[in-house]
Amino acid sequence: MVAEAEFAEASLFLAPVLARESISKARGKSIIEKLAEDSHAHADPDISQRRAVIRRTITLLLGVHNVLCAVPTEIGSIDEPINPKQRKLVDGLLDLISLEGIYPTLAPGVGVPIERRVKSVLQGGLVTRTDPSRVSDHDEDESLLVEVVNSFREVATSGNGLCNALRGRTMVDLVAGTAQLAFIPSETGKQRNKEYGLVLEELLNKTPSSFLLPVLTSLLHPATPSWLRPHISTALSLLPVRPDGVRQTIYFVISTVSQSSHGQVIGEDESRPSISHQPLSLEELSQASKLLSSVPGTMTAETYFTSIAPQLLDLLDQEGTELQKAAAYIINTGILGRRKYGAPPQSIGWNLFAKPILEKVNPELDELSGDGKISRQVLVSESDYCQALTRLSALGSARAYSSSTNRLIAPLELPLWGLTCFLEGTETAGSDQPFRLLSAYLKAFAGAKGLIRLADHFLWTGPKWTYRRGPCGNVQICQRSENSGLNSDVVDLLHQINLRVKIFLRFSEPDIVSDDELSDVFLHVTKKWLFVGSGSDKESSIALGKNSGDPVSALVYAKIAQEMLDKCKESIAARPEKIVLLVQQLLDAFINKENERIKQRIKASKPSLASLSFIGRDLDKDPEQDSTELVSVALSLVSGILTTSDLTPSPETVSLLTALRSSLSQLQSLHESLPSSVIMTVTNVSALIDVLVSPSSSTPTTKGKRADPYASDRKAQSLALTYLTDSQTPIRTEGISLLDSLIAKASPVLDIPSTGILLLSLLQDEDEFVYLAAVKSLGLLASRHSRTVVRTLVEKYVDHEEDMGLDQRLRIGEALLKTVESLDKGLQVEAARAVGDGTITVAGRRGRRPKEFESRVKRVKEEEQRRKEAEQAWGGSVPNSEEMEGEDEANKKSEELEKEWEGNEGEEDVRIRTSALSVLGVTIEKHIKGMGSALVSTAVDLAIDILKLETTTEKAILRRAAIIIIMSLVRALDKADDDDQGLEFGFAGETLKDIVDVLGYIQMTETDSMVVGHIKEVVDDLKTWQFKSLSGMVAREDRNVRFRLEGKPLAGLSVDPEKSSRSRIEEIE
Repeated sequence: MVAEAEFAEASLFLAPVLARESISKARGKSIIEKLAEDSHAHADPDISQRRAVIRRTITLLLGVHNVLCAVPTEIGSIDEPINPKQRKLVDGLLDLISLEGIYPTLAPGVGVPIERRVKSVLQGGLVTRTDPSRVSDHDEDESLLVEVVNSFREVATSGNGLCNALRGRTMVDLVAGTAQLAFIPSETGKQRNKEYGLVLEELLNKTPSSFLLPVLTSLLHPATPSWLRPHISTALSLLPVRPDGVRQTIYFVISTVSQSSHGQVIGEDESRPSISHQPLSLEELSQASKLLSSVPGTMTAETYFTSIAPQLLDLLDQEGTELQKAAAYIINTGILGRRKYGAPPQSIGWNLFAKPILEKVNPELDELSGDGKISRQVLVSESDYCQALTRLSALGSARAYSSSTNRLIAPLELPLWGLTCFLEGTETAGSDQPFRLLSAYLKAFAGAKGLIRLADHFLWTGPKWTYRRGPCGNVQICQRSENSGLNSDVVDLLHQINLRVKIFLRFSEPDIVSDDELSDVFLHVTKKWLFVGSGSDKESSIALGKNSGDPVSALVYAKIAQEMLDKCKESIAARPEKIVLLVQQLLDAFINKENERIKQRIKASKPSLASLSFIGRDLDKDPEQDSTELVSVALSLVSGILTTSDLTPSPETVSLLTALRSSLSQLQSLHESLPSSVIMTVTNVSALIDVLVSPSSSTPTTKGKRADPYASDRKAQSLALTYLTDSQTPIRTEGISLLDSLIAKASPVLDIPSTGILLLSLLQDEDEFVYLAAVKSLGLLASRHSRTVVRTLVEKYVDHEEDMGLDQRLRIGEALLKTVESLDKGLQVEAARAVGDGTITVAGRRGRRPKEFESRVKRVKEEEQRRKEAEQAWGGSVPNSEEMEGEDEANKKSEELEKEWEGNEGEEDVRIRTSALSVLGVTIEKHIKGMGSALVSTAVDLAIDILKLETTTEKAILRRAAIIIIMSLVRALDKADDDDQGLEFGFAGETLKDIVDVLGYIQMTETDSMVVGHIKEVVDDLKTWQFKSLSGMVAREDRNVRFRLEGKPLAGLSVDPEKSSRSRIEEIE
């Protein structure tokens, strides 16, 4: 054992005050008396018993200390386990020094009150008090205190031996005694004060902060003398400046608040793990912030904060720990939150903590960027950017938001927006930090104004720099090259717009912005979209659908407004008055534009010099498609509000609706310039407004409520929507039936676009009864509002965004086919051309579906993996039963054919192309005049190309549909001639001969018998049509074929059989 002899001697010395037998025999005696009698320590009559006992105690402690110091560190350190008996002996000796050697010598108020001291191990652990009857000898006490301090100053600063034992039990008493020697006022002891001032400074400097914090704090209490208080306070305030002082200060404050313990020393290794992970209370954070943000009186704020800044920033980098939260709270609340230290741009706190982060996240704020820094290719490295983002996230998500958080994140709103968009879809560490920061900022501070700024800078990626991936896969900021930017690639631009719209809608969630704020954002975006170029408050000059500057901005605002209208309709309807006013402004602008166009047409019809300016301008064409679409959108919006929002007929509301009703009346007068679907919506909205603003609406009919003429329709609509969400197929079908009844009666409670989208969603139903009923309903809806429904069907059918699967698109194609067939001659020109454009796009050979191809490849890999696992489990090929072999062969052939239909490298599926050709053929046959010559010619070219080029076996169904296109065209031309439709196009002589020759060649090379049969029929029909066209034959109502000689006799003949009673023969060449 180490120091066995020394511990034995110490045990013999302390036996009178530790052994129970000795204590019971010497009752009534003091510790000094018992120790002096039993140990014969009082051998010199010239010194007192107390001094003799204390000297003996010092000797024993120094003996143990010196032996332990001579032993190697791993054995001699007090941290090494020693038996409890030896530890009790050391604690007893140290308690004896404190209770009899230091406490009696201290001035009143100096040191820790003995009641708050750690209980002594002497006399069975009872607290020992100094005998009040003893007469104090000042010189004797001072001499003894000097002897104790001189003896233990080296032990306390040695770092080994009994150093830690002394620090943990007697350090507070040693510091109190040394401080008294250094600072107690004395006329004769100035030299001594100076000497022990240096001793105290050495003692404090060589003692770790974890020991000093509880020591110095315990010395400050109400009874502390005025001559000592400032020196202890100064020493305590300077502890955070020491290395690791900030961390230890946080540990101490947290332990003090949570445990309410005084005088308990917290060591580094004991406190760190638990405090780093346990949740911190607001009181603990507030106390730590108050202490660490207080500048010592002996230092300037610049010096103090410069000293503790590296420690706070180091704690701020410890992601996910409670220490990071504590550092963030201290910086955010205690430093940046105080105007004196944290106000931008020149305060010391702002320059130390905020400015470096801002310059790393937004290099534009870096003052050095103009002095050559911008010339570097990499402006902010990966490590610097990750560190800055981590620190910003910690500060931005502090537990108490303050004005400093607003000042910190506000300059970074656009960089955080750009970074959020750049990181969308990635799974790297910290990829969600920008979104969380910006969400918290919008929720706490910016609100609607922040979202409006994001909308106005939607495609922001940095002024002279951009985000890129670094070598490690993290984000770095690089200088922007001259040819880089979102607008360089149209496809990438559209992808970026769609991506950013989705992110923008995530920032519009109810837990981030309120309904009122979201309504303000929608109004701003819609005005930017609809009212571009206006410079006045009254929106007097409005260019509908046109952006006077960048056309991309108009596209962005339109996309945002449309998506917000789809996803946030209920929130937007929270402010109906503003939306009604917005719609009225749009309608007035459209009406003014149409009236101006009519005036110009009238002027152009009059012969004058002014009419020469209209030469070459088509004034009879329909209004711009974009303008009409905007009017349709606006009417749908106000229709939804009037039917779903609880509008109270207040004077302001009545005034707005009356003005809107006037605009609608003017719009109805332009019925020749508007599609029938728009006129129908105008009529419905007008009827709803009449109900709301009519005098009878304010007169209570039953219990103060006005009668609603459409109450039954609203009830049916609500019931239908409820039925459609049911899990039972018959109930869902009944819901569609209720919608059919509302569509058939043209109920004004229905919003046509939203109803169309609802029915389209039902096409995805797995049950055949449901989606077939939805197909029928779409045809019925199209008969009332063909333009809106057909355009919606075509957009979903083409599916540029690849949001739908093959089965869903085929069902939409079926609905589109039924719609075109049911409308017969009711399909408008624009709708017919929309169908033609969409179906030609899908049926063409250039369609690409990269997302669908990727999912297909993934599915094939998964199937292959399952097959390999099955074969591995069976130890070979998976066996089939004999009765299933034939079926397996058929299934295998079917799967192979299906794979061939799917195509390669993201091509359109052969089945959807065939579907598109079928719809195109019916459209040509039913509505050839509406499609026009250009689209019909393109369709014929497409069909011929498919017949000539796509000759593989799996594409036989495609060729069958292609030859039907030409057959449909021949039938349509023949029918047009019979009905005297006056088509201005058809097959010319050479063109007809070329088509017949090509079809003849294809007939000889074609391998599919059905295609060959169709070609024969088409060739025969072409020849028949040619003969009828040349001969002027027409099918009458009595179905007898006659010569049509009225005004159009046979070429080269002047005979008129109907007027001549005799037959004549005329010779011609």
